Amino acid sequence: MRKPEYDLLGVWLDFAFNSLVAELNRSLHNVGLPLNHAQFAILQNLFIKDGQSQSDIARRVGKDRAAISRSLNSLEENGFIIRKALSGSKNGIFLTEKAIENRTKITQAINMAIGKGRKGLTEEEYETGINFLKKIYENLHSGAQPGYQSE
Repeated sequence: MRKPEYDLLGVWLDFAFNSLVAELNRSLHNVGLPLNHAQFAILQNLFIKDGQSQSDIARRVGKDRAAISRSLNSLEENGFIIRKALSGSKNGIFLTEKAIENRTKITQAINMAIGKGRKGLTEEEYETGINFLKKIYENLHSGAQPGYQSE
């Protein structure tokens, strides 16, 4: 019999999130990419909108500037991003050819992780789950899209 303290939404969201992160990290390694989930999230944001500032990325990924800085340094060292001046003293973060060339592998890794996580779910159950999580997000962020809140 399950203990009632484990029948809380936050507990299961945390369990699922941490398990999915670990699986994504394994999948990235399995496709030969020296990335982790935080770096993956940054690259995904840059695939949506290249040339963002570090503070924009931090806000959209939901991490503090120090964590984003560490991830960006690693991505730059591995040749996935480059920093270029935007305006004044602000730098923009841009994808390199290496990142663009590896987009298929990056997509393959996330599909492997999600595929494993959604095993046994019907398409309807999967879509219901996504809609459930979107609604929670929208309720907490006044209808804003993930990572793209009004400025």
